[in-house]
Amino acid sequence: MTTYFDTVKEQFKDRKVAFLVIVFTVARLIYGLAWVESASHKIVWFSDGKLNSAAKIGSLITNIAGPKVTSFDPLYINKAFAWVAQNIFLGMPGVTDTLVVVFEFLVGISMILGFRIFWFALVAMFMNVQFLAGGSFNNFGYIWTNLAFLKFAQYAELLGVDGFLKYKNNKDLLRKK
Repeated sequence: MTTYFDTVKEQFKDRKVAFLVIVFTVARLIYGLAWVESASHKIVWFSDGKLNSAAKIGSLITNIAGPKVTSFDPLYINKAFAWVAQNIFLGMPGVTDTLVVVFEFLVGISMILGFRIFWFALVAMFMNVQFLAGGSFNNFGYIWTNLAFLKFAQYAELLGVDGFLKYKNNKDLLRKK
């Protein structure tokens, strides 16, 4: 009977697989730590009583559907999202601040543990696009990283919780395409 590590060693005989697994494992650890660190910095918002999301949501609304925006939006997606942001999220900045911290922390922990990388990268992509629309222009690296994790999630998860769970459930660690 083989163990999980023997199965992983067998997968590593393919140099391409070994390279991708190592690169994406290191990347997800660094990326996960960045998300946890970001969440921990935002916890300060709660300790000093300064809720930050109301200003960010206001700038997001202005940036995607403000009076000076003349972009082509035939389905009114920008206007619809701006309406939701203005009428729902602006009414509860404390809840919004809490959700941002919770989801940043969850994305970070899932990346560190190698658990459901594809789905948490999708959540991270959504959050990064919102941060970008809100005027935070340091998210381009995160967006490209999310895209890479969406494409190569199976390699990022191999040395993580999901890889072990796949092994325990007698599933292929790497889906053959």
